[in-house]
Amino acid sequence: MKRAVVTELDNVITYQVYRASRLLRFFLQKRLKINKAHLSPEQFFILLRLYMKDGQTQRDLADPILNDHPNITRMLDKLEKIGYVQRKNDAKDRRSFIITLSARGRAICESSLQPIQEERKKILKGITKEEIKLAQNIIKTVEANLMK
Repeated sequence: MKRAVVTELDNVITYQVYRASRLLRFFLQKRLKINKAHLSPEQFFILLRLYMKDGQTQRDLADPILNDHPNITRMLDKLEKIGYVQRKNDAKDRRSFIITLSARGRAICESSLQPIQEERKKILKGITKEEIKLAQNIIKTVEANLMK
């Protein structure tokens, strides 16, 4: 029987991606204003999605790959409770709601955009646009392979 080769964990790309993801989450919580707003990175990303395109349904906001509809519902409940989003009945579908940013939610997004861009520059310092594009393509390929 062939014995599996064990590689130093720090040199395994899947572990490196996992670790970078955790570090990025920690970094976002520490450095950006979302911490002052008592938001998780996931909740903040929902606000940003609405900021970029307001008036989406819960289904639109949920990540279809991760099938996170229950999580979206919980996150939207909290965001609505603290006044960052509003739910309105969808005139086209009685079972659905349209989610919009409140003035307070819009203000959080607007006050965070510049710091986000500044931190993004720090995170990506020393990485060329071509390398970023290559990394994005690799990540897309990994995601596609995981969905097979």
